[in-house]
Amino acid sequence: MAIFHHRNNTVEVKTGFYEWDFFNMRLHEERRRTERSGSAFSLLSLDTSDIVDLIVKRRELRTHQIKKVITEIIRENTRDIDIKSWQDDTTLMILMPETAISGAYVLAEKLQKKINEGFKTFFGLHNVFENKKNMTIISYPEIMKNLDEFSQPEPLVAEKVINISRPSWTKRNGYSPILKMEWTSPEQTILTWPLYSDLLEASTFVNIQKSIKRGIDVIGALFGILLLSPLMLIIAVLIKATSPGPILYRQERMGFLGKKFTFLKFRSMYAGCDENRHKEYVTNFIKNNHDEGKCSSGDKSLYKMQDDPRITPLGRFLRKSTLDELPQFLNVLRGEMSLVGPRPAIPYECDSYDIWHKRRILEVKPGMTGLWQVKGRSSTTFDEMVRLDIQYIREWSLWLDVKILIRTPWVVFSAKGAY
Repeated sequence: MAIFHHRNNTVEVKTGFYEWDFFNMRLHEERRRTERSGSAFSLLSLDTSDIVDLIVKRRELRTHQIKKVITEIIRENTRDIDIKSWQDDTTLMILMPETAISGAYVLAEKLQKKINEGFKTFFGLHNVFENKKNMTIISYPEIMKNLDEFSQPEPLVAEKVINISRPSWTKRNGYSPILKMEWTSPEQTILTWPLYSDLLEASTFVNIQKSIKRGIDVIGALFGILLLSPLMLIIAVLIKATSPGPILYRQERMGFLGKKFTFLKFRSMYAGCDENRHKEYVTNFIKNNHDEGKCSSGDKSLYKMQDDPRITPLGRFLRKSTLDELPQFLNVLRGEMSLVGPRPAIPYECDSYDIWHKRRILEVKPGMTGLWQVKGRSSTTFDEMVRLDIQYIREWSLWLDVKILIRTPWVVFSAKGAY
């Protein structure tokens, strides 16, 4: 079979299917293009694992036969500009540039019909392929809108838990649980998988660095808990003694690839406070931050509310000194956060994000400290904060993490930009 080499990647001329590395590169490029232009693209994921399970019952069938039939059907019914790739023997991806979700649905219905016809002709299998069960469609940036405002047909989401494992550099054609995530909620899955599947692919060197980063996180969090446990005990007693309510404040935040987690802090507000005031403040701050950070009064806009009546006297001190964030060491130990990374976002905050803002909450784990925290904290505009987070994502290295960790104590003690 003829093979065509394209930018260090290969494509089979007869089928037009690219290698997985090239597919991920193009997916990354399409997201960046959309962030600049707003022009939509769609991503179709086809999963045939349940169909392949029929091989156990039908010994005359083989996985490669089913894959070959699907490959030919996809080749005949897609455009030349569509990027197609098999992730493995049962998972196929189709990247459709300049295609809104309405166009993707037309293709999905067509493929369901053609694949079922092919299975009936070649294998005698009747109506085994179903869009709802075997296909996921995501259109970017349409899917990044608030799901409640999503006016297109309900996205196709596989009705099962989605497990993601990053390919192992020690097993060429296999997968290992170096990084494994599970979603049972379509609302979480739909925003990120497989739209950001390229983030799970990396070189051996980068994977080793990330493993070292995780090791530093675990050691650093354990050391922080052991060293500061007397101080945390004192803070817990003071919180309990000065205001009724729980010691810890728990809040839902957005983690890597949009996976939500329970964020921990020492409680700095009175119990039972309404969060609508903060929601309104943050929404206005994000939407009005394009004016070089100036409020209507001419004062510098702040990411955190000043003179918030919900905060207790002790809580004001805890926030100013950043001591309220010490319980996040537990989030780091659980793997939900890192010592260094962007500030974890509140879900309702994300509803006001522009497309490019979402990079900061999807492409890397959130952190206890980060480039924004050591350079500006609450005194920067929202766009400036996002640019610093994106700079961290783009330039990340272990040495950058070390430099940020070294600078963090000085920033905390100086209380610069803290409110």
